[in-house]
Amino acid sequence: REAFAPTATERVSRRQSLSKPPTMIANTAIRAAARVGSRRPMSTVAAPKMHKAKDAWSELQKTRPPPGHPHLVFEGDYSTPFIGAAVIGVVASGYGMMYFGMRHQQYKQGYWK
Repeated sequence: REAFAPTATERVSRRQSLSKPPTMIANTAIRAAARVGSRRPMSTVAAPKMHKAKDAWSELQKTRPPPGHPHLVFEGDYSTPFIGAAVIGVVASGYGMMYFGMRHQQYKQGYWK
């Protein structure tokens, strides 16, 4: 018999060790290796061009209105009664939806009869 040949018991124990489920450490190592292997390599293309306002300022200036141009965003000929009624309507409808939603839940869950 050769000095390095495994005995029958050693062959059986080696076969059993291969058929055992991997330990927690082995699982962690396998997951880490899979994660490293699945990472995409960095692109070799040039980085994306950063657009700066200072580079395009002349183009932006062409789209602006001339100085002194009236810019009526919140100033206009809005009807005060109409706007007042619209604001009150929005607040009242919001309150109504909240109240009737709460009322429905109270009846549904049996707190109110």
